[in-house]
Amino acid sequence: MATLAEQRRAIANNMLARRQGTSEASRRATGRAMVERRTGRAEVEDLNAVVTPPRTRRSLPALQPRGGVPAQVGTGNYTAPAATGGGLAWPLTEDDPTLREFYTSSRIVSSADGLVAIRLRNMKSITLRDDNDEEGQIIFGEPT
Repeated sequence: MATLAEQRRAIANNMLARRQGTSEASRRATGRAMVERRTGRAEVEDLNAVVTPPRTRRSLPALQPRGGVPAQVGTGNYTAPAATGGGLAWPLTEDDPTLREFYTSSRIVSSADGLVAIRLRNMKSITLRDDNDEEGQIIFGEPT
């Protein structure tokens, strides 16, 4: 006859072997249920089965073939676009620098000490002549 310790060990091993199969299956089923609950896949499939009817695919109606298009010859008359003139003929040159116009001069003084001051003369307009001897004027915006 087996000793008491051997009997207990045999009982424990037997219980462990019986529990092993069910606990693993139970754990796997619980894991699957958690994934389904998290993703909501089962609920979405159930709702779609009730709410959304399956689409029926219909083919387009068959068109009756029509006659071929006969060959044709087309004619057209070309008309050149009208000359609009204008534009600049480069190079632009400044004939008389005295025709330049300036805004009132402004002063920029260094921040705290005031030791450095710069006087700026911002250009208002300049008159230029292009290669076709036509005069034009460039007008600049007033600086802020």
